[in-house]
Amino acid sequence: MSDDRRRLVRVSADCPVLYRVIGSDPSRQLERDRFDPISSAETFALSSKVGPSANQRDDRIMEMLLWIDWKVNYLIKTLPQEKEKSFFPHEAVMVDLSASGMRFSSTRKEPIGAKLEFQFFLPILPFKEMIIEGEILRSREKKFDVGLSSPFEMAAEFKGVRETDQDALFRYIVKRERQIRHEQRDQEASYT
Repeated sequence: MSDDRRRLVRVSADCPVLYRVIGSDPSRQLERDRFDPISSAETFALSSKVGPSANQRDDRIMEMLLWIDWKVNYLIKTLPQEKEKSFFPHEAVMVDLSASGMRFSSTRKEPIGAKLEFQFFLPILPFKEMIIEGEILRSREKKFDVGLSSPFEMAAEFKGVRETDQDALFRYIVKRERQIRHEQRDQEASYT
């Protein structure tokens, strides 16, 4: 692992992920529709009206509205899940995310070096469906947690990320890092 990648910020994430193993047959290219969120445009227009003079309460209300919007869009996306399962048959849960890769848990253990294609959504505006290829760098069984629904944990390095996807990853990571710091400050303040 390069020192540059180690310095990249990783943020915790609890995000559903679908993936598929990329075989050696390049002719099986996926032709699928990208998800276009329904209400994100209206929510984005509303959020842009909240200027820098807005107080902390308005910011929290806006963040809650954005989170609700993301959840609604995600539910709309997951309703026709059977079609999506034909493209991405395996489910996982993202543990953390950086601009160069992610760590995730799954019921299925993938070998080191396996090439996968991931599909997930970043809960930022505008909502972004990510379809990114990656390669498994680490793969282990979580032996210390008995009875887990996802007993395997893997780390994947992203490969060939498009510039627009890279920008979306950076925006999400910065926003999530700020949110985590804010929550820590609130928690520390409640103890004093």
